[in-house]
Amino acid sequence: MEVFAHWVATYPLFVWLAMSAAAGGGAVWLGRYYEAQPARARVRRCLGMAAAAGAVFLLLALAVSLDRGVVVIDTRLAAALGLSMPSSLLWVLSWFTRLGDRDWLTVVAVGMTVWLLWRREWRLALACAIATGGAGILSQIVKQAFQRVRPEHVHGYVSETGWSFASGHASASFAVYGFACYLVLRMLRAPWRGACLAGTAALIAAIGVSRVLLQVHYLSDVVAGFALSLVWLSLCVAILEHQRMGVRRA
Repeated sequence: MEVFAHWVATYPLFVWLAMSAAAGGGAVWLGRYYEAQPARARVRRCLGMAAAAGAVFLLLALAVSLDRGVVVIDTRLAAALGLSMPSSLLWVLSWFTRLGDRDWLTVVAVGMTVWLLWRREWRLALACAIATGGAGILSQIVKQAFQRVRPEHVHGYVSETGWSFASGHASASFAVYGFACYLVLRMLRAPWRGACLAGTAALIAAIGVSRVLLQVHYLSDVVAGFALSLVWLSLCVAILEHQRMGVRRA
């Protein structure tokens, strides 16, 4: 644990960029696997992903409740980062992390919904509102249920109040940007889908990692936020894909 925390604190910029790149590459691989499946199998894959993400969230929630396991990693990593983060990187992250702010994401989500209504895509507009708004509501419910105190962050570049578990930035970013990616993928030709997936996944991962490096969230907060939204978003996409499959048959 000490070695891991020290290594991350020593190379935070590399970790930030590497995690973003890894997320982008993983998303491209999963996207190709998903597209290779028949329509009915795609729905099952979405449900399976929701179940897997739900299991991850429950394990993290249990560890946080019992103050064991991953909590040790959380505290040691937060302590190491608090001692060694360079001011220049903190400044950059304090601006970048605003891409996951609630107000900005609300504008994006409302904009997507209005655009879909203008196109008379009634089902997609409703799904957009449910997927993005529902993720925000779930995040707030979880925060109130666990009431975990945030790690200490006194560097002055950003200050956050409220409860820590699960990360609202991570959850909301995943839901809003993830659903936006889904909409774009429905319209893009195959050669461009990989770039869309890679860019979206890299952005979401970069926002999540920025929260840890800024010490406003523990690592488990961010992972739990991602897992929570992945459950919700996967279920929403599964319903949409099931309806889409029915329309094609008709």
